[in-house]
Amino acid sequence: MRRIAVISIAVLSLTLIGTACSKNDSGGTGGSPSGAGSASGCTDANAVDLTADNPFTITVKDFAFNPNCFKAASTSSITIVNNDSVDHTFTIDGTQVDAPLPAGQTFNGESAGLAAGTYQFHCKIHPQMTGSVIVV
Repeated sequence: MRRIAVISIAVLSLTLIGTACSKNDSGGTGGSPSGAGSASGCTDANAVDLTADNPFTITVKDFAFNPNCFKAASTSSITIVNNDSVDHTFTIDGTQVDAPLPAGQTFNGESAGLAAGTYQFHCKIHPQMTGSVIVV
């Protein structure tokens, strides 16, 4: 009985830790455009509007994308500044977007020309680093 209680507590603890660590997780499926109300929690109403910026800029700091929920025009170029001391990537599954982000460096990329929709992105090296972009 005592062993079952210890295992139950361990499983509950791991579940709570996983939930806490994934609080900024965008969820959903990578690369598949979906409606703005997708499971990611990133909606047109709460996304940072970068549609007027060309290029638009994303920063990486403390193992997080900032912003991690944003709107961008499909024709805009992107600048990603990696302010961390480790390498990262900016990857959108199912698309050609897979940018290496060396530590302390800046990536400048051309428009990916993605179709309108919501896309999930992440770092392939640190899968807890996630976000969503709403392409308009």
